[in-house]
Amino acid sequence: LNMSPYKNLCSLLSSLCIDYNIDWYLVENDIPKKWRVYGDMLLISNRYFSNDLWKQIPNELLWQSVCKAFSSNVKRIGLEGVIKNNDYRSPTTRLVYGNDPWVLLIENGIRFTYNIEKCMFCAGNNTERMRVGTFDCSNEVIVDLYAGIGYFTLAYLVHARASHVYACEWNSDAVEALKRNLKLNHVDDKCTVLYGNNEETCPLRVADRVNLGLIPSSEQSWPVACRALKCEGGHLHVHGTISTIKVKENQTLTVKDVWNEWGEYVRNEILKLMSKLYSHTNYKCDVEHIECVKPYGPHLDHLVVDLYVQKL
Repeated sequence: LNMSPYKNLCSLLSSLCIDYNIDWYLVENDIPKKWRVYGDMLLISNRYFSNDLWKQIPNELLWQSVCKAFSSNVKRIGLEGVIKNNDYRSPTTRLVYGNDPWVLLIENGIRFTYNIEKCMFCAGNNTERMRVGTFDCSNEVIVDLYAGIGYFTLAYLVHARASHVYACEWNSDAVEALKRNLKLNHVDDKCTVLYGNNEETCPLRVADRVNLGLIPSSEQSWPVACRALKCEGGHLHVHGTISTIKVKENQTLTVKDVWNEWGEYVRNEILKLMSKLYSHTNYKCDVEHIECVKPYGPHLDHLVVDLYVQKL
């Protein structure tokens, strides 16, 4: 009988509960109805299996039963926690069954591997990664100021066919994954990985295009991005999270108005920075597009503004 994993889970775990004298009704709401499977790794929120009653069942036996519910394919289990609010956005995920914390997943034809206990995968940004992949960067040098495990770096190299990417990243765990991912996708010869603070590592005047993929704000690195652009200018893709609460307060405003207002703010700031950098040169800066990547919270949107900076 081909039952759903959830029904299998309930069936196997309720039997275990009988064996170990646990009242099923006390733990049945502590079983997940949602999960992700990457290869042979099952990822479950650590909100589940948090009841102390589970400790009455030997650990190995409990997780073996969970694996069994998901067919022979699942051999490892990770419990995912919230992202730590530190400079590295570190996960609080731990491997509870199996030995190897590295997973492999394929998104839009790009292979990603990372250590679930050290790094995270931003699945919510996949539409932006796909959009980046549609750019034609065949003769361009890109600077990715927040490379992580290669979310955008790989989209630029594999799909947008960038001639070279300088990938800045200051988290050593992410750098390890990034280097593995460049090799996995056979593009390591087209990427220079720059480990450390991008203010110190980022090259000057090399980029046709700079990616600033940090939220809630990438503003601290706008001066770095301007220094990275070639003297004649280039493209900037600036990420940020924007509050749209004033639309609720002001009936004449639309969400798009708030987005455009932010785009205009970024444009003006970039223009000021370019004028400061090159005081004897005039530049113009245009907002080419504003992309809404995803809602980030109540009245909060994750946006990307595409800017084109040109020397006059």
